[in-house]
Amino acid sequence: MAVSVVTRAYDNARTGANTNEEVLTATRVAQKGIRRLYSIRLPGDARGVEAQPLVVPDVALSDGTRRDIILLATMANRVSAFDAADGTLLWNRNLGTPVKGSQAIDTHLINDHWGVLSTPVIDTSTQTMYVVAWISHDATVAAAEHVINAVRISDGTLVHPPVSLENATYDPGHGLPVQQFKSAARKQRASLLLTSVGGVSTVFVGFGTIQETSATSRGWVIACQTAPLAVSASWTSTAHGHGGGIWQAGGGLAADAQGSIYAMTGNGAFDGITEFGESFVKLRYTPPKDATKASLEITDWWTPWTDKQRTANVAPAVVRDLPTASNFRAYAANMGEGWDDMDLGSGGPVLIESFGLIAGAGKDGVLYVLDAAKLGKSSAQDLNKPATNYSKLKSSPIFYTYYPPDLNPAPNDVRTLNLLWGGRTHHLHGNSVYWNSPELGPALYCWGENGNLRAWSVKPNGAVKYLACSAEQASSQSPVPPGGMPGGMLTLSASATQARSGVVWACIPYFDANIRVGPGRLLAYDATQFGFYPDGSQQIRVLWDSQDWNLQFSFNKFNVPVVANGRVIVPTYDGRVDVYG
Repeated sequence: MAVSVVTRAYDNARTGANTNEEVLTATRVAQKGIRRLYSIRLPGDARGVEAQPLVVPDVALSDGTRRDIILLATMANRVSAFDAADGTLLWNRNLGTPVKGSQAIDTHLINDHWGVLSTPVIDTSTQTMYVVAWISHDATVAAAEHVINAVRISDGTLVHPPVSLENATYDPGHGLPVQQFKSAARKQRASLLLTSVGGVSTVFVGFGTIQETSATSRGWVIACQTAPLAVSASWTSTAHGHGGGIWQAGGGLAADAQGSIYAMTGNGAFDGITEFGESFVKLRYTPPKDATKASLEITDWWTPWTDKQRTANVAPAVVRDLPTASNFRAYAANMGEGWDDMDLGSGGPVLIESFGLIAGAGKDGVLYVLDAAKLGKSSAQDLNKPATNYSKLKSSPIFYTYYPPDLNPAPNDVRTLNLLWGGRTHHLHGNSVYWNSPELGPALYCWGENGNLRAWSVKPNGAVKYLACSAEQASSQSPVPPGGMPGGMLTLSASATQARSGVVWACIPYFDANIRVGPGRLLAYDATQFGFYPDGSQQIRVLWDSQDWNLQFSFNKFNVPVVANGRVIVPTYDGRVDVYG
């Protein structure tokens, strides 16, 4: 049966695993390999897409034909459908003038434009795609506005006129003023979430901020009911202070079967009352009913630290294996004294629903596993007693993207987590991948920056145990310190009917993809059948490597390959999307 890919990472748990791939199994990829079938050119922006490609099979088009289609939303604010068989353009819609790229948005000027940044979401029951576009009548940030569009996937026409998100407000109580959403300050990178709460279909939109340290920066979640399309409720992560952006390196807000919404917030204020920077948060949405308005409120959270704890002078333990002290001082000065840009929100949550767990890691590369039913509600006082705060977790924190053997991932002094281990950063960007495989059982896969692909087993009690890693390293040609961003962008495919079928697909950069456009590398790994290193530890083995075939493309920061129906869809920064099979 053909598979639909209608949201980031395949599902609302954000597992990153397509478990119904019958063609591209580990055995077949190892024996036959893959090749580039065709490329889809995307005019209007030199980079093309930041949003993950989506796939819907057997769509009835307005011309009476039925096609399997690939849907792409670009930074030029163009949404298009292409025939999945050969890349033929089927329809195209312009959603409005995008914001022109500037250093006010991106210091390194990677993108020409800022239009559709986040991954849209599709409701297959109504054949409607919901897309948030950043538009501006004069292409400036000052005149920018975020709008949500409902687009028919059959022909690109609009189901409903675009709805502005500018009228979103949040009343935090506690004597604080009502917050008003302002698009000019926001960056909407987190992928959209569509879920039904109380039988009401609702899209949830997460926002970060252009300038994280400005007084107006704060994270937002805006709920939009779909029938009719309208803003219904909103919540802000920092109502008094600032920060707490929800960006998750493009990863999506997550939702469980009960309709609870989960996110990880970034740099910002925390007090456990109205301020929820650097936190796992759980939100409850109550849809409108009769004369009662909808509401979106925080019900639970857990917080490993506050930024105030991170802004003192760097503790001695952070200086590890650096080439020279002068290099370290230069890098620390560039980062800002205290290394306070260590946001938890660079990662996104993965729900392991069968165990009732949430797992996530951020720039420290430390994995936290929480009980979804009881996150812990950290207080400001808890953060002065780290052991008490860590005891609220389902299991003890672990170093996840790397392993410094003589340091504690649950320290009393959180400054010791600001690490340049080996002269390189080890941040995790986006979501891990989760798969309950027949061979390994429940497992997580991650790839932190300047590190390698890692596999871990997961137990019902939340214990996570190391299994294996790859030999290949992300940003291997970046100088140290600090190495390069953002690590490996992962997806997993497997067959529900064939044993030993799992493949981990990864895109990695050779250099620092945060500051320059550079070459990328596509790899396919055997997800369960490991080899061995000379020391006896297990190695995640390569099945196929684009480097061996001299296949050239520019690495697309924060975007993941998509596997569906015998094809691997790879976004690039060359103004195109490549399709392999």
